[in-house]
Amino acid sequence: MTSGRGEPAAIERACAAMHAELNALREAISRELCTIPPPVPACDVNFNRLLEDRARIVDELQALARLRASGAGCDALLAFCRASGALDARAKPQIEALLLDAMT
Repeated sequence: MTSGRGEPAAIERACAAMHAELNALREAISRELCTIPPPVPACDVNFNRLLEDRARIVDELQALARLRASGAGCDALLAFCRASGALDARAKPQIEALLLDAMT
């Protein structure tokens, strides 16, 4: 096993944790969008920000899916986690720890 590859079960746990965290964020934003009264197009800053946030999270979910499908190793997944603008300060260290454990 190379240090960049990692143990498959540990990699899957880390990927599942990232996916769950991003999906939970996407769902929370979608629920919040449903509670906002219909906006005046291009005038509701909060609504537009939530739409942008949700789109960014969907982009990250798609990037994570591509990494998983390509069989990316720990190095690539660790870089993805660290670069994520959606994963919060609580989730990142937990996911990084899973990936670093997988590399040992």
